[in-house]
Amino acid sequence: MRSIMLSIFFLFAVNVVAVELTAVGSSAMSKDLEESRDKAIRDALRQASLQLGGSIHSSQMLVDGLVTSDQMSLKSNGQFRHVRVLEEKINQGILEVKIRAEFFEGGQCKVNQGNGYRKAVAVAGFALQNPKESSIGHLINIEQRLSGVMANTINGRHRLHAMDSGHVLLFSSIDRAPSSQNNLQKLSNSVELAKELGAQFVVSGVIRDLAMINPDADTRRVWDAPLDFLGLSREKRLRNFAMDVYVHDGISGSLMFQNTYATQGVWPYDDHHKTGFATPVFWKSDFGAQVKTLLSTVVDDLNANLGCQPYMAKIIDAHGDYVRLDTGGSVGMRPGDELTVFRSSTFYNFDQENLVQLQDTKVTATITQVQPRFAIAKLNKTAGRYAIQQEDVVVAW
Repeated sequence: MRSIMLSIFFLFAVNVVAVELTAVGSSAMSKDLEESRDKAIRDALRQASLQLGGSIHSSQMLVDGLVTSDQMSLKSNGQFRHVRVLEEKINQGILEVKIRAEFFEGGQCKVNQGNGYRKAVAVAGFALQNPKESSIGHLINIEQRLSGVMANTINGRHRLHAMDSGHVLLFSSIDRAPSSQNNLQKLSNSVELAKELGAQFVVSGVIRDLAMINPDADTRRVWDAPLDFLGLSREKRLRNFAMDVYVHDGISGSLMFQNTYATQGVWPYDDHHKTGFATPVFWKSDFGAQVKTLLSTVVDDLNANLGCQPYMAKIIDAHGDYVRLDTGGSVGMRPGDELTVFRSSTFYNFDQENLVQLQDTKVTATITQVQPRFAIAKLNKTAGRYAIQQEDVVVAW
């Protein structure tokens, strides 16, 4: 029986070429506006792919005149990024959206069924390595507020579904991040947070540097007047921003991705000006603009790496031929979608560290009912016969 180890790898694109295009998609309105919007955006991306020579294979099953199964697979030699909704309108019960997106030819992965789902991501707080550095500008709220900014940016791209958990700081010791648990760089409390929120991945990090580069740059000196007369500007008051970003798998707690990001910008305010982090005054500054650009780059990297991973969700419980899944409409799950059931088990290596192994049961779970936070699926084989139980997972490639 085929099995896989839960050690996810990333595929990086090379020689990508970006093409910007506009497309329109539509969806019948339902009681859940967010669900209807998500379906319309996915339809627009399908239309955009067809403009670029993509192919669609579709099949439907009708019972008493009603569509009970609607399967569609979309293949294109590239990847969409920077999806922006330009216009949205409702006409006679149909939601229509107009989007603009960048298509990267030769991207990381095909737009298959697994990649069509919005992977659920919990964004934890970002700890400050040197809290004193936040005193200038009164940025003491950055540990919690940064996660909210990242979550909003992630959700604005419509590829991942982010949940703000800025009140949770995962690392008991910042110096030992990203693991703080053991030499395998696993983080057990990330599994707990993922389980609580129904997330597949947990994003966290550490703000390493908020220091002023030249704090005395605005101090008047005797030679400033001659320099002003000659039209020579004084040294600008620059500030650093550096952060480590980590992504842990929500099932095993294993570290999947990490990177360091850094920038700097002009800090125009004096030491006693209380701007706070992510306020209109903060974003208005050059420093704030540089931080926003940096966070956009972080989200691009998260989309590129996590968006191509297999979609996974845990089984909450099993009864007869049916299972309840820790996923729902918020990630794009729809009735008729098919996923494969994998049995989850733990084993120990030579260092007595526990590792998670997923084993293919060859059992298929077909979604029959979708709620915002959970879904019901019917198995093609009885759960008890194959020992399918809580903590097992379903996977879409």
